Amino acid sequence: MITGTDNLFALPECAALLREEAARLPAFVARQPVGHALWLGACAANRHIAFDAGHLHPVRVHAQSAGLRGDVVCAAAALPWEDEAFRLIFAQHVGDVLADSGALLDELVRVLAPGGMLIWCGLNPWSPWSAWMHWRARRGLPIPRATQADLAQRRLEKRQLTCAAPDYIGGCWPRANEEVTNRHSALLARLRGGWMICASKPRVTLTPLHLRPKRERMVIRPQLTPARRACA
Repeated sequence: MITGTDNLFALPECAALLREEAARLPAFVARQPVGHALWLGACAANRHIAFDAGHLHPVRVHAQSAGLRGDVVCAAAALPWEDEAFRLIFAQHVGDVLADSGALLDELVRVLAPGGMLIWCGLNPWSPWSAWMHWRARRGLPIPRATQADLAQRRLEKRQLTCAAPDYIGGCWPRANEEVTNRHSALLARLRGGWMICASKPRVTLTPLHLRPKRERMVIRPQLTPARRACA
């Protein structure tokens, strides 16, 4: 469990990655009608990162101790909102810092409206960022639980969400300035620091039933016919 502001996600290098992820959010916001948006951060220090919700009404929370803090205080496995309350959910590495991200994911699917989007971000375990994080954690800071993007996609699809292909974000090595990360070629995409998966919740549609034509039952009455005998 990663708690407090003195953790790796409060460092400038991680903040640059989070800003780059947040910069892609307006494209997803534009595809949603008026409603509410939920932002989940990795720690309280990330609350200063700009979150452009556009025409959506934002609610911001972050991971702390065994639950979530911010605009509301609640347990990660028991969100206080009713079903289908949010049109967009932007989860930035909250799954990397919570001990039981599966319970949170179940709750996020519950509060996501049909047709809404869940943007799930995580750290890439195959990136050189892993070595950097172990080096920075040598003073006792907890190390995030990095998960493979393919595994995260299967977890989302298991919960009946439709997922796009993972999009890898950030540079291959941590930098405090995210502007240089776009210079990497596509061949090095899987070595970037983080990934983002856009998952949508399908709408429930009513399928009209075709009425079968009513068929009248016909009664066949046998007719008596004269018997024919063979002549000897």
